[in-house]
Amino acid sequence: MLPRPIAAPFDDPDHLFEPWWGGERVFAFVDIDPATGAGAVRIVDRRGRDRAALLPELTSTGGLVGRLGGHAALLDGSLVVVDAAGRPDPAGLAARLAGRAGGTVVFLAFDLVALDGRPLLAEPLERRRERLRRVVEPGGSVLVVPAIPGEGRALHAAATTSGIPGVIGRHRRSPYLPGVRSRLWRLAATGPADGSAPAGAGPAEAAPGDASGTTPILALIQRLPLDHGD
Repeated sequence: MLPRPIAAPFDDPDHLFEPWWGGERVFAFVDIDPATGAGAVRIVDRRGRDRAALLPELTSTGGLVGRLGGHAALLDGSLVVVDAAGRPDPAGLAARLAGRAGGTVVFLAFDLVALDGRPLLAEPLERRRERLRRVVEPGGSVLVVPAIPGEGRALHAAATTSGIPGVIGRHRRSPYLPGVRSRLWRLAATGPADGSAPAGAGPAEAAPGDASGTTPILALIQRLPLDHGD
């Protein structure tokens, strides 16, 4: 399911607003063998290519399988590499997806399409997000994108200052419509399409040691006007 671009941010109590880091949109398929409990991961981009072999941080023991507590799932999200301030590093991501050395790739999960073999397409977004939050234990290179209800303009302003390329507003009751570019999801960009920091954003702040990969993103999220309990 794809968002429709819009010219300006908006407020609406029926929408959940999420920061958007851009990156490479993918489906993460996490399968569990019922006999052995062993997990397998596929990370499939919009061209149908499985990128899992390039991303050991997401396929190793501490990756997606370890973060799902034994559940099989189909997750929608984005792959990103970020700088020390949590801002997107498109060149770093391109290097990793080309098989070259580079920064840690993080999977930012924002939707749950199926769980333990059960499709969730018809469930409203707010219910899918609640399941996603309960199922995924953030850490390592896996993070659930947080949201704020209603306050799209405030989040957009903070995202612009922080060098995040956009904000997505998704209707609380939106079903998941595969392959559809729908008005139920709307994307308001903040600045350069390449994801670089906007003019005036200021120098990058140094982040703590990035052992987990998500540390700079978490530090940036704490500075945004989000519902951190989501």
